[in-house]
Amino acid sequence: MKGFITILFTLFLGFSSAQDVFINEVLTQNKGLLKSEDGKSYDYIELYNASSKTVDLSGFFLSDDKDTLKMYPIPSGTAIGPKNHLLFWANGNGNSKELNTNFKLNQKGESIYLSFPNGTLCHKLKYKRQFTNVAFGLLPDGSTSNDYQIPTPNSANKTGRIFAGDLKGKTTNEVSITLNKNSFSVLLKNPDSKTYLVKIEDNKTDKILYRTKLENTSATIHFATYPAGKYNLIIGKDRYRILKK
Repeated sequence: MKGFITILFTLFLGFSSAQDVFINEVLTQNKGLLKSEDGKSYDYIELYNASSKTVDLSGFFLSDDKDTLKMYPIPSGTAIGPKNHLLFWANGNGNSKELNTNFKLNQKGESIYLSFPNGTLCHKLKYKRQFTNVAFGLLPDGSTSNDYQIPTPNSANKTGRIFAGDLKGKTTNEVSITLNKNSFSVLLKNPDSKTYLVKIEDNKTDKILYRTKLENTSATIHFATYPAGKYNLIIGKDRYRILKK
């Protein structure tokens, strides 16, 4: 009986420490920022152990489906040290040599779940629509606050100046854009000098904040005076999602 109680107490301590393991950071638009052993840039999920003890994650699960929490079993022998981070690639190849989930992440945003071996939930992170090389995670590590952030795989999360933009759908014109996060500006290059209507739209309200015509070979659109948030930069029929933080 004494031995049985000891086993239960040991399991309790292990689960108690595991409750200090968090889904700390995700990146679904990894464009050359970080590469796996095969030289490719995959989505990733980072865990963080906020406790002062090493946590054995053998038999725990990761999933992006609340109805299938036991989707990806974390391999036996996988552990995360105290105050340490642990990275999982998420390219759908769960049989690779590196830690790699058998599911991919959704750029549009979803929830990621970490579960105990018995299938009960350990931690959940709901992330928003992703932008190229912009992460989403807990700020600071292991906290209840989350937001867009500078990617910090396998290291402490941090915020900073962020200015990113992605094209929605396929382009319909020859205009290219270059973002400058230091000045919060967008350089438009119009090699054919065609005329396009350019607009800045508030993503929440759809209110048009600015409009002009692009008629020359180049022009600069400024976002510095706008508060942090999401915007749409519309050039003719092309629509870019812009994130300023």
